[in-house]
Amino acid sequence: MTPRPYQSKDRQKSSDAGREKIIAAARELLESDGDESFSIDAVARRAGIARMTIYNQFESKAGLLEALFDELAQRAQLTQLSEIFREPDPFRALDLMIEVFARFWTGNRRAHRRLRAAAMVDTELYAAIDQRNERRRRGLTEIVARIPPEHVMPMARDETVRVLFMVLSFQSFDTIAGEGRTPADVVPVVQQLTRLIVGAR
Repeated sequence: MTPRPYQSKDRQKSSDAGREKIIAAARELLESDGDESFSIDAVARRAGIARMTIYNQFESKAGLLEALFDELAQRAQLTQLSEIFREPDPFRALDLMIEVFARFWTGNRRAHRRLRAAAMVDTELYAAIDQRNERRRRGLTEIVARIPPEHVMPMARDETVRVLFMVLSFQSFDTIAGEGRTPADVVPVVQQLTRLIVGAR
């Protein structure tokens, strides 16, 4: 007997709901006040499921992290970066990129802190974060390539990218903001720093 079509749709909906539940549990774990480390077991306990269920859904811890990062990025509207890269004025593009990442860092500040702390002893987590950082570096490289030569001298373009990459990092935003402000509050400061780096007027 051929299965009814709606059964497949129901299974897909159930699978999607299961993924969302796991991702939500992972996000809550990172945002919680407790000291529990980020692990498959910890996420499974918070979601109230077996750890094997996570592997069935995401295949690996790296797969779960990738889905979690995608969810965090979507919440912060990081998808707007594709529009920024189409901005013809590279200085305007840098300003917009700062605003987008400030919103990203602000919306998940505690989660980003815990992820980076955990990555110091978790090679898989470190690799996942490093992969995301490389996307930011490639974006900056693309923008810096459009900056007129007089604005990247005497510093070479690759050095300019390295410095901008540091300035646009979570650590920089978090440090400048301190405990009294959010990373979004210091956008004008970071924008001014980038103008000094590239010599924009």
